[in-house]
Amino acid sequence: MTESNTEIQTSDVSYILEHPWELTEKEWELQDINMLPLKLSDILKRLASTKIDGYSKIWRTSSTEPIAILGGYKIANKKYETFFIASTHMEKYALKLSFDMRKILKEQALLYKGCTCGLYSTSDHPSQLSWFRLLGFRYVPEGDLGNTRYFEYKA
Repeated sequence: MTESNTEIQTSDVSYILEHPWELTEKEWELQDINMLPLKLSDILKRLASTKIDGYSKIWRTSSTEPIAILGGYKIANKKYETFFIASTHMEKYALKLSFDMRKILKEQALLYKGCTCGLYSTSDHPSQLSWFRLLGFRYVPEGDLGNTRYFEYKA
């Protein structure tokens, strides 16, 4: 696995959406192929927001295929939101990427002291809560929206 800091391209996002990790497919509701252009547009807007005030990171295989993209962007004063999408390669690299993501979030917390970073998740994976705890997020039930759980990282 390589950790390329190259610019994240539209083709990288498209690759992930066309070859999603099982959890990404559920989380981003990618079962309907007709929704892919809308999801692509949404993710590209989020990526553009990371350039204004935020962060983004892409992981790639040694053959440069995208494994996953992590990004965070400002939504209000001292309030950020994060997103994560992964390709089928995530199965092989999940542990390594999880520790890398935890490290990145800790580094970002130093830069954004006093801020919170939230995320919404529709995943029903049995390890969801423990995985988000590993990354440094805490579950905030009062932020839930229907079946969507809200998690928050405090810097």
